[in-house]
Amino acid sequence: MPEYVDAAVKSLRESSSDGEVTLLLGVSGDRDEFAARVEQHDATVNTTLGRATLRVTAPESAIDALCELEGLKSIEVEREDVRTLDEENERSHRRVTRS
Repeated sequence: MPEYVDAAVKSLRESSSDGEVTLLLGVSGDRDEFAARVEQHDATVNTTLGRATLRVTAPESAIDALCELEGLKSIEVEREDVRTLDEENERSHRRVTRS
């Protein structure tokens, strides 16, 4: 069970809908290996943010299974108040900040 589960995610955990939602997953451990496990649940990893966050599009019906993945530290619904800071430095990692 992740350390942080967004309230919106909690309300979607029992959903049987195939409607899609974009999530931010905080990850510990091997991010590439974790991404492969995410994709086994019909989810798509859209991008990585920073060193430990994945932006994922998933059917609502997969949220419960995603919440149970080992190595998941946090899960939240992406909102407009989350944005990426691009520093135009090819060697730097993209960072996430709240507006």
